Amino acid sequence: MYDVLIVGAGPAGLTAAANTAHRGLKSLVIEKQSFPGGLPTLVYPDKIIRDHPGFPVGILGKELSRMLVIQAQNAGAQIRCDEEVVRIERSASSREDETPPLVVKTSLGEYQAKRVILCTGSYNVPKKLEILKNYTGPNVHYRVEVPSRFKGKEVVIVGGGDHAFDTAIQLSEVAAKTTVLVREAYAKAKESSVKLAQQMGVKVLYHTSPVKISKKASGLLQGVQVVDLETGKTESIKADELFIAIGFEPIRRFLENNGFIVREDGSIRVDQNLQTNIEGVFAAGDVTGEIKLIATACAEGIIAAIHAFEEIKKPYWLR
Repeated sequence: MYDVLIVGAGPAGLTAAANTAHRGLKSLVIEKQSFPGGLPTLVYPDKIIRDHPGFPVGILGKELSRMLVIQAQNAGAQIRCDEEVVRIERSASSREDETPPLVVKTSLGEYQAKRVILCTGSYNVPKKLEILKNYTGPNVHYRVEVPSRFKGKEVVIVGGGDHAFDTAIQLSEVAAKTTVLVREAYAKAKESSVKLAQQMGVKVLYHTSPVKISKKASGLLQGVQVVDLETGKTESIKADELFIAIGFEPIRRFLENNGFIVREDGSIRVDQNLQTNIEGVFAAGDVTGEIKLIATACAEGIIAAIHAFEEIKKPYWLR
């Protein structure tokens, strides 16, 4: 029996775990990936995060995640990886005056907890482009693993958010040419990131969408045909490497299968205390669908942790 079981070892989950464990609650974090850290480790480990409080010159994604893991473990939280949560349900209780615990079923076993905090993220499966559904070549990417392998290459990045422009900034230091295709009239990324990318020589095409890829005789990617959504004019852009940064698939199916109320965008509905429609289950981070920043994910992890603590130890000053 755990006091709190946290689903997901990203920034929200690790921060929640540190805060529940610091308050004396027996805390367990379950992570489906083979390592903790969430998106900063999985998707952008070498990206410099410049907007997180306390790091005036920025910090690498993987380093921030590493510090959050250490903080949670030092507080006393347990972390188990390579284990996926598939079901959350209420246990039967033999006592009428006792709230039955929650049962969390995973790919490897079953746990009981007084409270659960969902920190699954919006999901870690990147959205795919329709034009790539039959292409399996090695030069289509969703994250930067080894920046040096793109030295001297012509790179095209599809997307207008922070991930797209952070990738452009990172690769512009080694690539021969970097182009970002933004579907809208403006980028959703931070203005400072857009300006920095342009200062570093990144070409940004607005109102532009990829419609077709071209291949070499070997079958490898050669270029991308794009269309100007305002004029309808098409052109071909050479591309040695193609990055897709258009977001992630929502975790809607898991949420709906477990009885949670889901908003139209696939996020989970929570109240002001970050509690879901299922009693005893809280949610924090990107899964709530609010502002998707590491700082806000951590903040929500703290809020959910404190409210879970108050429910378990209420009134805590009498325990």
